[in-house]
Parts: sequence; C-alpha cells; structure tokens
Amino acid sequence: MQLYSSRPGQAIWQVVGDLVAIATIAAAIVVSQMVGAAIASLGGFGQQIQSAGSGFSTTLADAGEALARVPLVGEGVAQPFRDASGSATDLAAAGTALTSAVDALAATVATALWLLPVLLVVLVWLVPRLRFAARARAIGSLARSREGRDLLAMRALVAQPATALLRAVPDPVGALRDGDDRALRALAALELHSAGVRDRQP
Repeated sequence: MQLYSSRPGQAIWQVVGDLVAIATIAAAIVVSQMVGAAIASLGGFGQQIQSAGSGFSTTLADAGEALARVPLVGEGVAQPFRDASGSATDLAAAGTALTSAVDALAATVATALWLLPVLLVVLVWLVPRLRFAARARAIGSLARSREGRDLLAMRALVAQPATALLRAVPDPVGALRDGDDRALRALAALELHSAGVRDRQP
C-alpha cells in the first residue's frame, strides 16, 4: 500500500499532516489527563466533608449513649445528641455524593477533551489519507495491465492540461487512435504522476 505521494511537494504536506495529527492527539490526551486530574482534586472537599461528618456522627452518638446511662434524665438528655448524630451522618453522605459527582465530572470532561480532537483529526486527516491510499492502490492496479494503462491514457486526455499532454506526446489523440504503446504509456504516466502514484511500468 502506498501511503505517500510520489510527488515531493504533496508528500511533504502529507508528512507534515501526519506529524500535526499525531501531535494533536498526543496533546489532547495530555491536556485531558491534566484537566481531569485538576477537577478530580476538587473531590478532596467532599472527602473532607465525609470524614468530618462521619467523625462528628460517631462522637455525638458516643456522647448520647454515655448520657443515656444517667439515671432518670439520661434518655431526655441523650436524644438531642442522637438527633445531631443523624444530621452528621447525612452530612457525611452528602460529602460522599459530592466526591462521586466530582469524579464523574472529571471523567466526562477528560473524555470529551481527548475524544473531540481525535474525531476531528479522523475527519480532517485520517479519512483523506485513507482515501489517497485507496486511490493509489486502485490506480496502481490499473497501471499493471495493458487495458488499465489504456484506460489511464484515456483519462489523461480528459483530465490533464493540453500543454502537459502535448509535452508528453505530440499527437495524443492520434496515439490513442493508433494504439501507440509507447505514447499510451507516456499518457498513463501523466495520470499516475497527477494522482501521486509511483510509475512502476517496466
């Protein structure tokens, strides 16, 4: 499979395009990881809230249990501590939910930051490169047979500038009409060169 054009100018632009595409993908991955890590670090607040709420809940629950052992008034005094312990448990759950939400946001943003540039690169760079390789393969296959070369010569008469045709063959129409093998090869070579395909004719 021919990946690069036989025309130096076009080949240089293809190489530059390949390098830009690879650099774009690499940069997108690095940036997405950095941004994802920065967002994920905000989840530390949620972890702190969860840890503080959990610790506060345990402390209040222990205090309530200790006060409940006081004769006569123990249960009445302990109940506010038990209620406060439940609120602290809710606070810890909120911290856990915040951490989960931040982690999900970090993953979503990081994925979007590398996926969108990759999709753009595929559309702008990969599709044309694959199209060129497929066209080069098809035209190269045509050039390997006499009938295919004749078809390329006919295509050259339609597609190539008149000045290029006359430089290659003094009478291109007559050459096609007479079946001049040498002239037909020259016309086919014009079409191959225009498509950026290497001329492998013997």
